[in-house]
Amino acid sequence: MESMIETLFNTLDAKTKELQQDNGHSFIENLGLAMEDIYMNQREMLEQSTLSDRRKAFQFAYLSMLKEEMIQPNHQITPDSIGYFVSYMVKMFTEGVTDITILDIASGTGHLSATINEQNPDKSFQHALVEVDPVLARVSVHLANFLEVPFDIYPQDAMMPLQVDEVDVVVGDLPVGYYPVDERSHEMKLGFKEGHSFSHHLMIEQSVQGLKPGGFAMLIVPSQLFEYDRVEQLQQFIATETYMQAFLNLPKSLFKTESAQKSILVLQKKPLENSLPVEVLLANIPDFKDSQAMKKFLDEFNEWFEINRKNK
Repeated sequence: MESMIETLFNTLDAKTKELQQDNGHSFIENLGLAMEDIYMNQREMLEQSTLSDRRKAFQFAYLSMLKEEMIQPNHQITPDSIGYFVSYMVKMFTEGVTDITILDIASGTGHLSATINEQNPDKSFQHALVEVDPVLARVSVHLANFLEVPFDIYPQDAMMPLQVDEVDVVVGDLPVGYYPVDERSHEMKLGFKEGHSFSHHLMIEQSVQGLKPGGFAMLIVPSQLFEYDRVEQLQQFIATETYMQAFLNLPKSLFKTESAQKSILVLQKKPLENSLPVEVLLANIPDFKDSQAMKKFLDEFNEWFEINRKNK
């Protein structure tokens, strides 16, 4: 018997391909329209499914689509293995808080936000998503309807002044490269005086600026973040504006090349009142399939978290 995830996936896949033949738009756009079609015309199917069923069906349909159509790297979605870990970090660093404002910067399809929402059912999130690509922004609108999760979506360049009030948490799977609008980067603390600035540096600055004092940023960044040229400016900004909490290298097995490897950077915007910095946790996250190693790592992480929370 077909599972609900399979039913939803097959329905999404078939509708996307049908739309593709009819209108010739990209698979990404038509997947969004397929979700909207189910939301509008097949409500019974949604009512019989869980949030997890719907998100996974979307994910499988998106990954299946990648085999059909070449897409740019920034259109990749954050995989579950990474999304689950970021969700866990959100849970830990907002322990005891149930109502949370959260900004997903460079949010793409909104899949990371959807994962965080699903993995923290005891918390009530007010989601703000910022995405400059109009196709991805529209897909995230359709995904929000499909999941019946309220997303406030801001279709804007994430480097420009944010239209979002300061939030408790910022998350993001940061695009890597150069930012072309020099006029804007020259206004920012992490902009280079000459030539194009690093977009991932500027996005770290925007993430910190978007936080309430004492709020946390959990950002997926290149593992070589602190090994690039002109890193002193970034290090000074982090030391001045934040307390760096952790830099966790994701398992190498998740990435095809060494240069593509990513880590999770956790920063706390300095609170208004005086508080002490924590001991920064520098660690390698083990392979997600190695359950024993993962349990050991989580035990060590939880111990570090408890010690540093007591010292705050």
